Amino acid sequence: MKAFEIDASMKNELLNLYKVLSPFPEVPEVLKKLKEKNYKLSILSNGTPSLLNELVKNNNLDSIFDDIFSIEEVGIYKPDSKVYDMPIKKYKIQKEEVAFLSANTWDVSGGGNYGYSSIWVNRNNNIFDNLDYKPKEEIKNLKQLLDII
Repeated sequence: MKAFEIDASMKNELLNLYKVLSPFPEVPEVLKKLKEKNYKLSILSNGTPSLLNELVKNNNLDSIFDDIFSIEEVGIYKPDSKVYDMPIKKYKIQKEEVAFLSANTWDVSGGGNYGYSSIWVNRNNNIFDNLDYKPKEEIKNLKQLLDII
């Protein structure tokens, strides 16, 4: 059986679709409220800086985020600790001072095992994967974050 292959044009088309993703309806409002409360807001992603910057800009969120951290800065993917070290070093803070949110259970687990206060955004009432970390907090949408921080 031959493996599925993606040609260059299909790959570019898929990447372009990622660039036009829209946030869930409550996200911009919640991020603005957090920003007004002087929280540092950052993205920590396995994505490329150009892709992440374009995605943020296309959604008019570029004035909201203080930083966009990409794994390209350290040359290794999450859950390697070098990735999670980036905001700690930049902001000179303790690991547990970071509220790390993700809808991906492996990402929540990786951040939590590192020492972040990981929060699972479980919009679809899923079951958390059988991993070696379980988050203390689970929210259905970002509005609930305002109640727990």
